[in-house]
Amino acid sequence: MPGLPLPPAAQDAGGFGYPRSTDQTCRQQLRPRLSPDEQLAAEESFALYCKPVELYNIIQRRAVKNPAFLQRCLHYKIHARRKKRIQITVSLSRGTNAEWPEHNIFPLYVLLATPTSNISLEGHSPIYRFNQACLLTSFSEFGNKDHTKATFIIPNLKNLTTSRACGLNIILISREGQVGENIGENNTSGNHVEGSALQKLEGNCNWGKIPIDLLGSSLENCVTLSLGHTVELASTVSMSPSFLEPKFLERDSCLTFCSHKVDATGSYQLQVGISAQEVGARDMSESPYYSYSYSDVPPPMLPHVIRLRAGNVVFNYKYYNNTMQKTEVTEDFACPFCLVPCGSYKGLGCHLNSTHDLFHFEFWISEECQAVNVSLKTDAAWRTELVAEGVDPRHQTFSYCSKFKKRRRLATTAQKTSYVHPHIIDLDSPEDAQAVSEDDFGQKEDGLIYGLHPSCKTGPLSPDVGYG
Repeated sequence: MPGLPLPPAAQDAGGFGYPRSTDQTCRQQLRPRLSPDEQLAAEESFALYCKPVELYNIIQRRAVKNPAFLQRCLHYKIHARRKKRIQITVSLSRGTNAEWPEHNIFPLYVLLATPTSNISLEGHSPIYRFNQACLLTSFSEFGNKDHTKATFIIPNLKNLTTSRACGLNIILISREGQVGENIGENNTSGNHVEGSALQKLEGNCNWGKIPIDLLGSSLENCVTLSLGHTVELASTVSMSPSFLEPKFLERDSCLTFCSHKVDATGSYQLQVGISAQEVGARDMSESPYYSYSYSDVPPPMLPHVIRLRAGNVVFNYKYYNNTMQKTEVTEDFACPFCLVPCGSYKGLGCHLNSTHDLFHFEFWISEECQAVNVSLKTDAAWRTELVAEGVDPRHQTFSYCSKFKKRRRLATTAQKTSYVHPHIIDLDSPEDAQAVSEDDFGQKEDGLIYGLHPSCKTGPLSPDVGYG
């Protein structure tokens, strides 16, 4: 079976390079001393895994060229990807910004925006398109908590380097002296601001930005982020005076800044606090596997051990009446039979139960490992063959039975004749009757011409009367 078999040294350490308790069944069971006959029976018992695995390999090879579904469209994979996204919170502290009066900073608008192009005119910033905007009215130590922090969701660390995400910026816009005005108060939900409220921002302001790609490079060095911990960062933002031109706000939720219309001598710097956490951190805190203590791991090896544990799953294959087992480990929550990465431990369970139902699976998780016990189903019927020993089944007669496909039924005569319009003629003269063509009289089918009965001057056609 595919996968990463545990080496003897790693088996004694649980496969992760650190001590483990002896009461955990992740560990490779010690083989009892068996007689030659018992050893042969045990090998035959384990060989029963080969036939279902071979079947799944054939199905997997065919699915490569003609898949029944797209792996990325599975619900549990979409859910796992969303949990890997990062939630960032932006706030300002009074202690780190004590030199500036509050009215010089607030109200402060925080936007998540991307430049529409890298080309900008002289004296103008690029045109930014934003999709989220938040309003801060005071420092994080004071005021309503709904208006002291701005929260956004950004892609995970792997996707931050893509062309679509690398241009993301956190833009800060300060309107000096308007802290007492209710700018956008009626157009806010929590601390999120609607685009219509931002149309009032036209005029002089101070603005600065924090590139998300720089933030991502800092988060890559924080190994505890993948454990569900919150990472605290600080950034210095230079707030430059400018003139906000809202001519794109009404149409495309875009804005740009012009530095020609204001005095450029009033710039200052803000100390911005940023906290980052994975969206699925709450679910991780509920799992005992992520509550493992790394106190016994040397600090230089800590990043390596954390990444090694992230998606490792231990598979114990039971055989010989469940008295023996063999163990292997897969990475990235991958299936040991088809090597499909499943995104999460829960997704792996969905995949195994729905795709490899010839096996019986037992899932259990502890602080030290995520494990799956695998055994053959007793009703799998892989023990007996329908052919004699030594006979190649490929040379046997192959019978195939298929349901008879019903032919499409033609419209009945009554349905066909319902579309024939009645045509009344005078049959007093034989010459007139012979002059009437078959097309005027009706349709001809199966050697019969259906028309009007001589006694009927009006009414439906009668198929009981045939002419000719």
